[in-house]
Amino acid sequence: MGNLKVYVRLEDAKRRDPSEGEGHFQRFDTVTSVDFVPLTDDSFVRHEPGYVHAHTELLNPKFVLSCARPGVDLEHLRSRFGHWVVRIDDPRRLAQEISTYLEGLPDRFTAVEGCLVHYNKGAKVSARLSNIASTRLSYSQKPRSFSPDKGFRFVVIAMGSPSKRFDGDYLPIDLGRELNYVTVI
Repeated sequence: MGNLKVYVRLEDAKRRDPSEGEGHFQRFDTVTSVDFVPLTDDSFVRHEPGYVHAHTELLNPKFVLSCARPGVDLEHLRSRFGHWVVRIDDPRRLAQEISTYLEGLPDRFTAVEGCLVHYNKGAKVSARLSNIASTRLSYSQKPRSFSPDKGFRFVVIAMGSPSKRFDGDYLPIDLGRELNYVTVI
């Protein structure tokens, strides 16, 4: 599983996302404006309804296994990610097996979370997002230009201070056997 910081600096410009690991959205709220009167000490404060730009970021290391949802064009996947493409026939089982593997490690990680990728980075949101929902955007939101990927991610977050072996670019997962529910296509 790749650390999200890897995708900020990928050499392949088509796959690089400089905003990876950050959520950006606009929420409707009260906008405060301050106008200063030139050559005086006077200022005027206004409070008006409007859109406030919000940024969210989770500082813990986040590791993802990026996938595509059913219906994505196979040739699109190969042109963007390479010739080898696999189909995961039982994604829930894969998530459970990775979670079990991580439980056996001395480091602490969240259980594997599956999430759809939202291609609305910087867009206006219709409802007030909870703190949890806005934090999730830091690992589930991408710019609209990536939308043909139809992404789904398996996400693992390191809790506390992970050991040096898991603070790098990749979180190696070795389930120790062939996965009979994964097929090369």
